[in-house]
Amino acid sequence: MSSFPAFPGLIPLKIKHKPRIDSILTSQNTMLSAYSFVAHYIWRDHFNFHWGIIDGYFCLFAQYDDYVYMPVPPVSLEKNISNPSALPFSKGGIKEVPSSAIINEVFNIMDKINNNKAVSRIENIDESWIDSFVAAGYKIKPGEPEYVYLRKDLATIKGDPYKSKRVMCNYFEKHYRYSYEPIESGHAVQCIELFNLWRQIRAKKVSDSFFNAILEDSFRVHIEAINNYETLELSGRVVIIDNKVEGYIFGFERNKDLLYALLEVTNPCIKGLAQFIFREFCREKDGYRYINTMGDSGLENLRTVKQSYRPVCLAQAFTAYMD
Repeated sequence: MSSFPAFPGLIPLKIKHKPRIDSILTSQNTMLSAYSFVAHYIWRDHFNFHWGIIDGYFCLFAQYDDYVYMPVPPVSLEKNISNPSALPFSKGGIKEVPSSAIINEVFNIMDKINNNKAVSRIENIDESWIDSFVAAGYKIKPGEPEYVYLRKDLATIKGDPYKSKRVMCNYFEKHYRYSYEPIESGHAVQCIELFNLWRQIRAKKVSDSFFNAILEDSFRVHIEAINNYETLELSGRVVIIDNKVEGYIFGFERNKDLLYALLEVTNPCIKGLAQFIFREFCREKDGYRYINTMGDSGLENLRTVKQSYRPVCLAQAFTAYMD
């Protein structure tokens, strides 16, 4: 999976592309995490990502097995990109919204690769862009929404709705001698050991095959974050008890108002630790207005937990496809 024969102008996604791609994606007025480099790059062990500029639009493709889809819609180049020709396969000018022409062109690229054209799709379309895809003749269906909260609510957990969260945090602080500190490279081995412990315990509690497949797939994602958090510009924190990492959390900034809580793992045997590390992370990030904790992967237990924190809104994502 090293090239896209149907469109040779595209290039493999590399860490060196992060500044340029983030400058394009984060300029979009959306809360969806897909409009960030990190959200895709950490999945590079599962997907073969290629990208380029086509007719003035940034286009990212993800390949798995013999199939290709777009994990984010074509995004117009921002006017502050002074030299569009420096980008791979650049042609054309600056566009503002996805046109019917570019939508049709990227679907043609996918259809040339996919034996089953039904898998050709564009995911993570912001609600404000739906009309462009409908006008181009494509079907739209809801994707996985993301949970957005007011940071101050998560940092203070005040009021009756958060009573159980406060009880758990208080229990942890009362019964454990701990330190909450920035992650360092020396924590990597223990973080990986913690993930494996967490995965084993969760797999025993939930027999659902879909859930266990998600656990398996997420292993490489966590390894990527743990080993490359500095390069990826992730903010990481750990909780250490008796000289052992028992919890870690990673996040990253979209802008000065919005922070993403990307990954979190804690020892399930330590009561209150999950609530504590999440609260401390949110408390520490003073200055941000919102925190997006991503989606729930369609898992009922995860949905229940995220709803219990009282999201201020759901960032809706949509998928475009052709019958």
